[in-house]
Amino acid sequence: MTRTETRRIGRICRAITAAIALAVIAGLAAVCVIAKPWTLIGRMTDTGRTASAAKVDVTTLRTQPVTKGVLNAETRLGGTLQYDDASDFQPSTGVITQLPTPGAEINTGQQVYEMDGVPVPLFHGARPFWRTLQVDVPDGPDVTQLEENLQELGYFRAAPNSHFDWRTREAVRQWQAKSLGLKGEQITGTFDPGSVALVPTAPIRIKTVTAKLGDKETSPGSYTGTALHVEATLTATQAATFKAGDKVRVVMPNNTTIDTALAAVDQGGQSTGKDGQVTSPSARVDFPDQSQAASFGTTSVQLVIPNTAVANGTATGESLIVPVTAIIASAGNTYAIDVVRGDGLKRIPVEIGLVANAQAQLTKADGLKEGDKVVVS
Repeated sequence: MTRTETRRIGRICRAITAAIALAVIAGLAAVCVIAKPWTLIGRMTDTGRTASAAKVDVTTLRTQPVTKGVLNAETRLGGTLQYDDASDFQPSTGVITQLPTPGAEINTGQQVYEMDGVPVPLFHGARPFWRTLQVDVPDGPDVTQLEENLQELGYFRAAPNSHFDWRTREAVRQWQAKSLGLKGEQITGTFDPGSVALVPTAPIRIKTVTAKLGDKETSPGSYTGTALHVEATLTATQAATFKAGDKVRVVMPNNTTIDTALAAVDQGGQSTGKDGQVTSPSARVDFPDQSQAASFGTTSVQLVIPNTAVANGTATGESLIVPVTAIIASAGNTYAIDVVRGDGLKRIPVEIGLVANAQAQLTKADGLKEGDKVVVS
């Protein structure tokens, strides 16, 4: 190919390239005339400037008013109205000839069951009776405990002490005759530890009857105290927050309420003796006036415990309150809400305090006031 031909071909290629470029530019110009990108750019810029006051049809939005007051945060727990854990009676020393009735309440001196045809009454005390008590027996706290029970029943009229003397013997004789129904030579004035059912405190309530008539050397059943209390399971955080003496409201099955206080908070963690399991944290509520709870028996109740939490290091007081569904989470653990301003929305950054009952306390919300309408989801 000659040099002249080469130059001619180059001119042709450049002409074709120029024509293609002109066609592309013409096409872009047509698109611009139709789409007007400068308006899109302007809108984008305007949106960036006014995102906090966007134009919307506010009538289509769900809104709630901002309120002002004190957010009383509280914890609601399910609890059980119940008696203390049951304990077993000591085994009988003779043949059981009469059994107690489950649910029966028994006080000091009253019959628990019958053994060999003789009533076995209820005595109470911290120490078990471990020996036969009679005149000239060595002094001991079991003698004092016996005299205290006999005094409660009206048989021992001196001051209880650790010495078993003639006055103690005569009190035992009267008790044997009048309470146990013994006669003649059966009235010995000697106290047999197996002749009573001993419990730590009285009165008691029979929980279960496990023995059968005719059984020997068998516990007749189990018992509890007569006082009802509430037990509620806690989380570890709740157990670390609540303490004995904190106010609590007990909601009974008929929706009546009893205002009282936490009697105890157990952190849990005690071995249950089963495969390494431990107890859960729990709270206990006692009733000084048992008449408030006695008619309900064992049943489910609710506990309402006011929280003593503080927001941002200060005690909670009157503040702006919004529904939690109005809170918008933003990047960096920041929050905002959308508030109606005229026919548009304004996004306002906020800081949150306590949250309770589906409401949030606002500790900071510049420009927001009571009565403003906020968008909720």
